[in-house]
Amino acid sequence: MHYRITKVLHQAGKRQSIVDHLNTMEDKIKSIQGLQSLRLLEISETESYGISVYENEQQIKDAEEQVREIMSGMMSFMTGPPEKVSGGVFWSLEF
Repeated sequence: MHYRITKVLHQAGKRQSIVDHLNTMEDKIKSIQGLQSLRLLEISETESYGISVYENEQQIKDAEEQVREIMSGMMSFMTGPPEKVSGGVFWSLEF
């Protein structure tokens, strides 16, 4: 498995607007090849992290254009460009 972690800086009070936008994009999100899950974490009123899980690293690269298209609808809420990192799992513990 490979994870993409995206830091998003956004305007205060815009969390519901982000959720509303992503809900309208649900079919496009589900059509991303290899995407297994996507979660958003609220770090503060103006900072969130998206964690997406893919089957492999190539699928993260192949999804870039689709992800850009989905995120473009959030640009009016964002206060800076998203910061992305990705990597593979080298240790795991599940219960």
